[in-house]
Amino acid sequence: MLTTDVREVLKGVRKQVLKGCKIVFRQAEEHRLWRMSEQLGATCSMEVDESVTHVVSTDAGTEEARWARQNNKFLVHPNWVKASNYHFERKPEKDFPL
Repeated sequence: MLTTDVREVLKGVRKQVLKGCKIVFRQAEEHRLWRMSEQLGATCSMEVDESVTHVVSTDAGTEEARWARQNNKFLVHPNWVKASNYHFERKPEKDFPL
């Protein structure tokens, strides 16, 4: 049965925004951006591996940031997650470089 509850419809739409993204954060799981990313459909981790697609950071000098550059992964500022959330669409990573 299709739901007519707008809240549920919006949750479903939001879950598609970052679907397929695996994001690494340095922050703990309870961090606000971590939760926001998961609500947008991303998988989050604190450890890098080949399945990671994005590193979100404010510091270009971290081990994770260096790994992202060496492995041709997206290295983006946290505002990328916030903008994607605000607009309900995955914003271009090139607009949020670190």
